[in-house]
Amino acid sequence: MGEIKFGCIMPHPPILVSGIGKRHLKQAEKSKKALEKLCKELKTQDFDTIIVITPHGKVGQASIPVYTSHVFEGSFVTFGMAKPNYSFKGDPDLARAIVKNCDFAATCSESLLDHGSLVPLHYIHSAGIKKAIIPIAIAFMPLHKLFEFGKFLAETVKKSSRKVAIIASADMSHRLTPDAPAGFSPRGREFDDKLVELIENYDVNGIINFDPALAEEAGQDALWSIAILLGALDGLNIKHELLSYEGPFGVGYMVARFEAQ
Repeated sequence: MGEIKFGCIMPHPPILVSGIGKRHLKQAEKSKKALEKLCKELKTQDFDTIIVITPHGKVGQASIPVYTSHVFEGSFVTFGMAKPNYSFKGDPDLARAIVKNCDFAATCSESLLDHGSLVPLHYIHSAGIKKAIIPIAIAFMPLHKLFEFGKFLAETVKKSSRKVAIIASADMSHRLTPDAPAGFSPRGREFDDKLVELIENYDVNGIINFDPALAEEAGQDALWSIAILLGALDGLNIKHELLSYEGPFGVGYMVARFEAQ
């Protein structure tokens, strides 16, 4: 019988990759150290496959795209870093089983990784973790529907022979400062403070019922992937920890871990 062993929230700004961020990376030192700590711990876990949920890539509307390729590749060439080229083995059998078990999931044949997947996987790769991956793109659905998909995902894992770790790739408000990517909103900080509080308290209902107007005003891409992660963890005895939060460059970054007991 399969099981979900570990879950985490990891941000995905390419500037967190040293070859891209360079001297600016010092401004996100808390996030970098938390990600390295998280991946060092993840390396000690017994698991077979990493599911990474990305708010970028082949994002869906009416269905959730589950990537079923045998091999995935990617690079940060569009961010000015030509090498290395990353390559990861897929887990098509489990990916197809997830699609089969959920009538609002769909097969995605894309094999090129977007930065929402690749930034977390860069830290995974740097820690020496070599596991099969399944990227899953979010869909612009109500959070309770994404939570439901997470439950279907967990059911599928249990029927398999896989031990699984899940990454929710998530950046928070993109509107924290006047020079932020999406412009400034005073509600950006309000959104981040509220979501940090909810994660610290493991308040699942509070996250699934998050104020949509506040989320929209904050310019975030965190709630969708987090809702899927929380659905997958539903019913498990979870030890959780917020490892870091900071908002350099006008965008909120959070790192958190969730371990099944």
